[in-house]
Amino acid sequence: MCHRASSTTEWHCLCGYEFGQNAERVRALLRDQQTSAWITLVAVTVIGGAGVCGMVYAALHGFIVFSGLGFTALILVTARTVRTLLITRASLRQLERLDAAVPRAVIHTRRR
Repeated sequence: MCHRASSTTEWHCLCGYEFGQNAERVRALLRDQQTSAWITLVAVTVIGGAGVCGMVYAALHGFIVFSGLGFTALILVTARTVRTLLITRASLRQLERLDAAVPRAVIHTRRR
């Protein structure tokens, strides 16, 4: 799910994925991960807007180093969250393509 290398002797990844799970469980984990990333992105955007205002205020009063460090941290957190969203969306699309290749069975029942 996270596209990070892990040891082949472990049964689960650091992101919470246990190897050998069924597709529905993986899909649920990916959707939870996507929801969490969206919430984080919204929070970072809101906090970032307030942070940018504070950094501009600090820079106007001579604290340019602190505002530069804060701006860098804000960019890094936002970039990491966007990366998580992109990886999760790509994994969900890949899972959907795998499910599309599997034929579906139609069950008809007789009414008595």
